[in-house]
Amino acid sequence: MSENLWHAFVIAFAVTCAIGDARWRKIPRAFTTCGVIAGLGFHFWRGDLASAGAASFLGFAVGLAFFQLGAIGGGDVKLMAALGALLGMEPWLVAMQIAVLVAATMAVVQILARGAWRQTLSNMGEIVHALGTQGLKAHPVINVRNAAMIRAPFGVAAAFGTQFAVV
Repeated sequence: MSENLWHAFVIAFAVTCAIGDARWRKIPRAFTTCGVIAGLGFHFWRGDLASAGAASFLGFAVGLAFFQLGAIGGGDVKLMAALGALLGMEPWLVAMQIAVLVAATMAVVQILARGAWRQTLSNMGEIVHALGTQGLKAHPVINVRNAAMIRAPFGVAAAFGTQFAVV
């Protein structure tokens, strides 16, 4: 399989996940599982399984830490692991750096549009205080599972990062 065809597949995967995340706030487990299997299989065939395996593991570990803090949902964890398997370590690191910047930009735009700067700063202070007193666990109210919070679909940001990493 040519590199360009594989990159087209990876971008299509990321865009499909982004659409699901933006529309339904869900990234299906079956889809991300297939992404991990396809990515590891492709990289095994190419001879760089270690890079894909390490990126997938790192994506899962980092994602799980943010999930425990209530910062991202379970689908985002699985997506980070799948993209690690699909991209390999170096492109995955680039994709995630861009994804974080895009997600932050999306959040700032939403905060500005809703005029919620004061509440956002208050929430950030509350989260820092809770982390100091309760340890590394999700705030009981200020977390991604609370529909009243301003949330940005990470799948969309990850699709931008993925496209940037492979083009």
